[in-house]
Amino acid sequence: MNERNLVSFILLNGLLWCAGSVGYFCINGFFTDTIGLCFTVLFLLGHIFLFAFAMALLSWPWRLLGPRALRVACVGWGGLFSLFFALDLLVYSQYRFHISPAMLELFFGPAGREIFVFSTTMWLGVAAGVIFIFAAEAGLTFLACKWTLAKRTLLILLGGWVLLFLSYNGLYAWGKFNMYPSVISQRGVLPFAFPFSLNRRLRKLGFEPKKDPYATPAQGTLHYPLHPLTCTAPKEPQNVLILLVDSWRADSLTPQVMPRLTRWLTSPQMSYFTEHLSGGNATEAGVFSLFYSMPYAYWNDFTSRQLPPVLVSHAWQTGYAPAIYASSKLNSPTFHQNIFATVPNLRLESKGTEKWQRDISAVEDFEEFLNTRDTRQPFLGFIFLDAPHGSEYPPEDKIFTPAQEVNYLLVSKNTDPTPYVNQYKNAVHFTDRMIERILTDLQTRGLLENTWVIMSGDHGQEINDTRHNFWGHNSNFAKYQTHVPLVVWKPGQTQARTLRYRTSHYDIAPTVLQDVYGCTNPAQDYSIGQNLWDSTPRPFSIISSYTKKAIRTDNQLTVLDAYGGIEKYDENFEPGAGADPAVLKEALRTFAQFYQ
Repeated sequence: MNERNLVSFILLNGLLWCAGSVGYFCINGFFTDTIGLCFTVLFLLGHIFLFAFAMALLSWPWRLLGPRALRVACVGWGGLFSLFFALDLLVYSQYRFHISPAMLELFFGPAGREIFVFSTTMWLGVAAGVIFIFAAEAGLTFLACKWTLAKRTLLILLGGWVLLFLSYNGLYAWGKFNMYPSVISQRGVLPFAFPFSLNRRLRKLGFEPKKDPYATPAQGTLHYPLHPLTCTAPKEPQNVLILLVDSWRADSLTPQVMPRLTRWLTSPQMSYFTEHLSGGNATEAGVFSLFYSMPYAYWNDFTSRQLPPVLVSHAWQTGYAPAIYASSKLNSPTFHQNIFATVPNLRLESKGTEKWQRDISAVEDFEEFLNTRDTRQPFLGFIFLDAPHGSEYPPEDKIFTPAQEVNYLLVSKNTDPTPYVNQYKNAVHFTDRMIERILTDLQTRGLLENTWVIMSGDHGQEINDTRHNFWGHNSNFAKYQTHVPLVVWKPGQTQARTLRYRTSHYDIAPTVLQDVYGCTNPAQDYSIGQNLWDSTPRPFSIISSYTKKAIRTDNQLTVLDAYGGIEKYDENFEPGAGADPAVLKEALRTFAQFYQ
């Protein structure tokens, strides 16, 4: 194999990748206006061949070792690039985002095997796919050796690609300057796309770009809380236990799936909030919004400063004992560097190979804490149960059948979700036992008389509910991924309550600070929420993913990405009018509320 054969190999791969990448646009949907379609064609050909050139640069040095080494290098690099496209397209089809360094960090991080749960059949399918891809690349090297292009042809093709590259970048720069939706909304469709924007240069030349009506306000120096807390410690401090369940769907709290917790709902001290929303459709955003009562956009600033939320810091300052017991690792995501940054000897992980085993370990360690704690000292507890996230459970909880694990390589929007829904229900049924175990133990010890227990989920879990091939979470902001249960045990309450007005994770911190800690500051000093018992309609809800943010008013959502793209749909992921435009500007101000 020689240099010309390498060029043929690069061209063959590039054309195949372009053909496969049409799938990204099929998933995302095509823009039908002329400019939008032109950009799609230019973007596809101009951007995807950048990967082909990168592969050429990586393979080229191997020619120095001889034709056979160059051929092996082509098979190796071609296989890796093709495997990336295949996996990235699979990820995009189900989650609408691409493989990224942050995602790889999670996958290969301390909790990778806990966060990404794949069945044995799926791993076998992946192995077969890898073998096929590398075999196909070996076949392409054979074809490349039989097909040698003339130098003139190569120069024409190279010139054509340069023209394509400049054209799509120029069209994007024009679209960005004019905020042309069908151009700028396509940036996130292809992986690792960074087309040119000339707005900064044009602004220096005196040309003012069209303003983005949905732009996030400029940030500054973090200022949190806005004013020091003013709190009157109660004579008899009350304990607080936040019991969070990973991937807990709101519609799973039924007598069939969770019979034990359902019975507890009739207790006079129980309040059940039926219309509760998480602040995220993924764990980081959901947990962050609950503890900090602010959008996930603040994550990096609080993490870099290792600054805990006032919900936590005030508890430690006033003598509360920490009782932090998570089933999944607390250093992946890095909650040990923000929410629990100041907790001494923080327990980072639980024992066990399966999620349900680690759930039991977390509960057992919490029980041991109760056995040995200083009873004169109140505690702030956090128990994070994980079984529903991977739909795992012990054999005795296999109640709903047929049930099986999801093989993400085989599912589509036409797949019957019933066996996967049953698998999920069985995991929640097990979680129901764990919740009852905790509540019963607190009751036996007499602790429910002075302990607030706040039970909710970090986010929901979609199981092809919208029939758009969404399996899991962090892929859209419809109700299946964002609507979670909220159940609150409030000591001293004399009648069970079912509350049907809209609440969100942002309301939990103000409730604890005002009703438990005795703080008199307005909630806006440290929060974008309000007290749970305040039924005043919330004007909007902010829900975040790792890459996007959504503003929800009533049942309509406007989704904004980092590139100016906008999506509008309702809570069922059907096309909609989007959030109330008059409220959007007010909602976006919250992203700068705690900056000076």
